[in-house]
Amino acid sequence: MVRIAAFILSLVGSLTLLGSAAVAQPNNSYYSVTLAQPAATKTVVRDIIVNCDGAVCAAAQGTSRPAIVCASIARELGAVTSFRAGDQTLDGEALAKCNAKADTTKLARR
Repeated sequence: MVRIAAFILSLVGSLTLLGSAAVAQPNNSYYSVTLAQPAATKTVVRDIIVNCDGAVCAAAQGTSRPAIVCASIARELGAVTSFRAGDQTLDGEALAKCNAKADTTKLARR
């Protein structure tokens, strides 16, 4: 009986620590992107995997500059309406440059 109680206490303690470790883990989304049109759920763009839920997408940090990542996403997934990399948000002029790389023929084929 004592062994069962000790096992249950150790199990509860382990679950408590596991739960706190999960809360402490940082969010993997360094890039936050909103597209003009919904995109595929998961797409590889340059060296990152972009996960989308409709037109809202997120990805872990890659090795390229934010402007390059934005242009690559626009080229692969279509026009970008907002783009954030960490604490940096691209302004209207930077978004216009980003969207200049958008492949509109891909949008027409969807």
